[in-house]
Amino acid sequence: MQSFSYEKPGSTAAIVARLAEAGGTARLLAGGTDLIGQIRSRLVKPSLVLDLKGARELALLGADASGLSIGAAVILNRLLEERAVSEGPYRALTQAVSELASYNIRNRATLVGNVTNASPCADSVPPLVVLDARAEIAGPSGTRELPVLELISGVRETRLGPGELVTRIRVPAPAPGTWSGFLKRKRVRGHDLALANVALLRDPERGRLRMSVGSCNPVPVLLDLDAMFARPEVERAVALALERVRPIDDVRASIEYRREMVAVMVRRLFAEAPRS
Repeated sequence: MQSFSYEKPGSTAAIVARLAEAGGTARLLAGGTDLIGQIRSRLVKPSLVLDLKGARELALLGADASGLSIGAAVILNRLLEERAVSEGPYRALTQAVSELASYNIRNRATLVGNVTNASPCADSVPPLVVLDARAEIAGPSGTRELPVLELISGVRETRLGPGELVTRIRVPAPAPGTWSGFLKRKRVRGHDLALANVALLRDPERGRLRMSVGSCNPVPVLLDLDAMFARPEVERAVALALERVRPIDDVRASIEYRREMVAVMVRRLFAEAPRS
């Protein structure tokens, strides 16, 4: 492993300032579950690693009537332990987080890290997409927000500008009666990456039906199914999903298998979703 400097700034402002000074040679450390492996494999060669855990505001997790606010340093297991989240209307998100890695890894890994790593198979992304989550971004020019759907631009690529970082993910509170669900297909029991994953949201108050498919395209896929809210057409939803996905052939699964699993998971989620 190459040598690098390590710092733990005490605020978001200080992190932004150091990112600007480093001129693109710095990397951010939240949980480090991906970053450390990338450094060891020499996929990234930072001159400076900035630990986000020194900024106390980035470790804040808020859950109230307006929704969720999940700081960049909030570990995944905190989401599962927070009753307002795990027992609330964010079912698809907590299902995805519980499927993400092992318990020990979830004690280090963060939701923001899972999103900004921009891996096509990130389990948290499809639920966040159907839940209309937004990323709060800080940088040299101030703060801005982007929908999670728009933040990811390609495989391990985001729309973050130079010196910018995602400080938190905001998830608006779903309308009363909203149901959401998540399913993941993997090769083995226990911890494994998704071959495909699907999230579905049904919002009866606003007549919204949303589905997102992951691990089958470079970026997350979102399907607006509002037109079939009153009379769900399961096979039509399957066909629409299969029109949009572009899975790859690799050592973990074939294109045909991934497509078949997407169809199976869409049917199962529609079967689980309430009709009234």
